[in-house]
Amino acid sequence: MDSYKSDVVKINHPITTVFTKLSTPSSFKNIANINALPDDVKQRIEEIKFGDDSIAFAANPIGEVVLKVVERTEPSRIVLEAVKLPIPLKVVFSLADAGNDTTEAVVDIQVELNMFIRPMVQQPLTDGAKKFGELLAMLPYDAM
Repeated sequence: MDSYKSDVVKINHPITTVFTKLSTPSSFKNIANINALPDDVKQRIEEIKFGDDSIAFAANPIGEVVLKVVERTEPSRIVLEAVKLPIPLKVVFSLADAGNDTTEAVVDIQVELNMFIRPMVQQPLTDGAKKFGELLAMLPYDAM
């Protein structure tokens, strides 16, 4: 399985708050605004739906992607796994207490790619992991 990690990002909230919000996708319902996403992301994602244990979105050209929470290890790890995708894919959030109500986070996109597809999607997956990490740092955890 290939792994694409974000940089370590600092989140100005305690680890317990970050874990609680990230492990419950429905907490994002009130802040999710597709129009607030960067233009390159908006071109690929049409609609986002949040459930208690899942995030679903329409992604061009793949179709609907559903990420379901399959692991919650409080307070440091959350794993989402893709449902009904032709390739195995996981998104792993690793959290660490950095003191002073600060959390360090890393996003790890794990995907099983064959050797023909890997060169074509390696850079977009690397960029996606980094953007995902940056997004975690910007979320309004106290407003969710």
